[in-house]
Amino acid sequence: MTNKTKKLKLNIKGNFRKFWADLFLKRKISNLGVNVDTIKGHSNDHVEIVVSGEKTRLWDVVKWSKRQDIFFVLNEVVFEFVDVEAE
Repeated sequence: MTNKTKKLKLNIKGNFRKFWADLFLKRKISNLGVNVDTIKGHSNDHVEIVVSGEKTRLWDVVKWSKRQDIFFVLNEVVFEFVDVEAE
């Protein structure tokens, strides 16, 4: 049986403070038990985050991403799961 890892792509739209948001996102998401693959700031109001890990941990990231925080004013969160073969 092959072990499967999932990837999660989050597109978050809202109002961000770029430097603090990136630092906070990396730390908080890592504390949720997943790996941060990329964080792309498309603009002041749109960031794309790609993380990988176990499916249950990724759902924790989705639930967390929908909460308001001092670094964010969220308008919209769009997420997508992708299967990836583990090495």
